Parts: sequence; C-alpha cells; structure tokens
Amino acid sequence: IKKVMANEQKCWQLIESAQWKSDHSYKRISNEWSKLSEDEFQELKKFIHNKASELGGRYENAWLGKDGGPGFDVSDDSWSDLRYDVVGRGEEFYNSITVEKLREMADNYDYQESFCYCVLK
Repeated sequence: IKKVMANEQKCWQLIESAQWKSDHSYKRISNEWSKLSEDEFQELKKFIHNKASELGGRYENAWLGKDGGPGFDVSDDSWSDLRYDVVGRGEEFYNSITVEKLREMADNYDYQESFCYCVLK
C-alpha cells in the first residue's frame, strides 16, 4: 500500500507541476512528460484515466439529470473534457469537486479540451 500511495502522490505532483489551469498547452505538458521513463509515463497515464473515470462513475447521473437535478448542458465529448480538466487542476481541486461545482464549470464553460491529450503518445 505504501508504494501505491507514494505513486499516487507522485502522479498528483506531476499533474500539479504541469500547471494545466494556467497554461492549457497539452503539447508542452506532453513534451515534459515524454522525459519520464516508459513505466512512469504509463503509470501516470493510467492514473489520469482512472481519476477521470472515477468522476464519471460518481457524477454521471447528475450529468444526465437522473439525480433529480437539471443535468449538465454538455455533450458526451465535453463531459469527458470537463472530467479531465478537473483532474488536470490537481489533487486539492479534484478532492473538493461537487455536483454544484461541476454544473457551474459546465454552465460557465470553465474547462478546456482536453487534459487527456497530455498522455497520448
């Protein structure tokens, strides 16, 4: 478990050092991350996809309006962009996300396409 926790912290540190919120250049970030070992890169890639997937599982009903709320006015593609953007903003932001924050981000177009491009090779 310690190794997993250490790896999770390292992944969050890499994400936060990428500064996605202030500079949405997935090419810049991808270039930085290409310097990682293949194992490290694959671990980071899996971590990012897993975190975005966790958000999808946790908030899909809210996005679709199946939780009694109005749903989020975003397409499938934008829903993906929104979730990856949350991951790209770092651990603290990710851990503080709520239905209300996600809805506000969607309503205000406060997300960028797409943090997941940073881990394409």
